[in-house]
Amino acid sequence: MLAVLNFQKEFMQSNYSHVQVRLREKLIEVDLTRTSPIPAEVQLAQSHEGRGQLRQMHQALFAAGHDMLKKQLEEILRGKIYEMVSDLEPLSGRSTIVIKLDKAIDSSV
Repeated sequence: MLAVLNFQKEFMQSNYSHVQVRLREKLIEVDLTRTSPIPAEVQLAQSHEGRGQLRQMHQALFAAGHDMLKKQLEEILRGKIYEMVSDLEPLSGRSTIVIKLDKAIDSSV
């Protein structure tokens, strides 16, 4: 959780007030809710086209730092990450990251 929060804060320049992490055998889901909305994003989210642009920008920014987060998480989890995707719900500002692992999570990590 801390690695994801640090990535969000340092690389994506976003601060979050609420984080929820769900662990399953080979899957980690992280939901992040922003501390406060960014006024320009609130305005863009009012239209269908604007919501699409916000999602696209969020995904491009996440993709730019994907390798950095993946490396940190693989060290922490002591295993390989199969896939990582992120999505943004523009109206609520909630960001979700789904991390798929090659093997089940070691509960001692």
